[in-house]
Amino acid sequence: MEIREILKQKINNNYKIISTVINTSEWQAKEIIENEGEISLIDLQKLLDYFNIKFTYDFSENISYEISTEINSKIFRNYAGYWLEKKKYEIRESTFANYTNLFVNNILPCLGDIPCEKFNNKLLQMFAYWCHDKGGKEKKGISEHYIKDSLLLIKAVIRDGQEEGIFPEFSFKQIKIPKTLQIETQKQVYTENEYKKIINYILNNISSKSVGILLGIYTGMRIGEICALQFKDIDFDEKIIHVNKTIQRIYNPLDELEPSKIIITPGKTKNSIRDIPITKEIVDILKAIKEEDGYYILSNSAKPIEPRTYRRFYNKFMKESGVEPIKFHALRHTFASINIENGADVKTISDILGHSDIAITLKTYTHTTQKAKEKAIQRFNDMFKSQKEKVEFTRKYKGSICCINKKTGECDFIGTIKEVSDYIDESGSYVCDVINGVKDDKVYEIVPKIEGITHKNGIYMGAI
Repeated sequence: MEIREILKQKINNNYKIISTVINTSEWQAKEIIENEGEISLIDLQKLLDYFNIKFTYDFSENISYEISTEINSKIFRNYAGYWLEKKKYEIRESTFANYTNLFVNNILPCLGDIPCEKFNNKLLQMFAYWCHDKGGKEKKGISEHYIKDSLLLIKAVIRDGQEEGIFPEFSFKQIKIPKTLQIETQKQVYTENEYKKIINYILNNISSKSVGILLGIYTGMRIGEICALQFKDIDFDEKIIHVNKTIQRIYNPLDELEPSKIIITPGKTKNSIRDIPITKEIVDILKAIKEEDGYYILSNSAKPIEPRTYRRFYNKFMKESGVEPIKFHALRHTFASINIENGADVKTISDILGHSDIAITLKTYTHTTQKAKEKAIQRFNDMFKSQKEKVEFTRKYKGSICCINKKTGECDFIGTIKEVSDYIDESGSYVCDVINGVKDDKVYEIVPKIEGITHKNGIYMGAI
């Protein structure tokens, strides 16, 4: 029996023993045992002594597992493992698991055995092409998002290795990410009629689990946040939900003892930890099903329901309600879109969703609904009304006027027509002509202030 087989039996997949004895990473330990990775003679002797294994070396024969005088860290997979082991103590467990999956599934199959000295921008560009073509005849490839994430990790490894003199010095150039043409056919939001139908069905079928869908509709909370929500997180007097944690299942292919597990962690960012107001009706429903403060709301017990399990309930429940289910995250999209469409302040909605920047809210969670399209057509039609029906702004207008910067989209100044004319160093007549559409200012879109449309946060939403 080979030494590796003996060691494999001794450690029983616990690579931490190997890493501790010879002072290396668990990643490298697994390479030594599973993939015939190189090990120095000194370190091999340490392992034999630790497990009290007696072995006679015969240097006249070619030993298949390659005893060498040093570990070869100049192969990308080895240095990547070393880098990942260092990051393990600096990042969240879920982030570490995500990094590991990217290395194992995306990066190492392509770059793992390439010598570190061969790395350059051309190689990184070829990696992006390889990711795009991955998938054979189906040509699905790896998504643009995962290609970018993979490149970020590769660059982080290279930067670290450049400081150690392992990788050659070169400056990163922009990598072209091939775009896969994908036609989005799945709906992103529920219609207003579907929205009402879902709520009515929930109210007629109240349970601990169905309440989770109601919370998704009324608060836009993420599924992991809802699964982690406990009754003690609800301030029933002030009618507030304290969102302070999330639950998720993480997958770590390097952890053979527990490759998949459930973890509950604080929100990913400081904005994820937030307070969300709820209505008296929701409070009354939660009070009616509450049993213990420490119980999780969805299970009404001391044990939470994980997102994967809850998605199955959600899909079944939606079909029973007569509404074709789309992904649970669509409740979050619907919450944001309908509120903004109805004139809600974008900054407020962004805070409720737990975003760090309202640009994320506007870009990701607002979708054009049928009602919004009808309003847009009506506004277009209004442009063709007779001149008599139009409101013509003159210097006698006493309301506030906004100067919307065409380049940034921000409201740079609000004031009367006279104050605006002073601000842009033009006449009052000029300001009125710009508002009435007779002239066009190169710098500003000059519009009358409309409450609920021009917000205090400085972002101009346009007429709704």
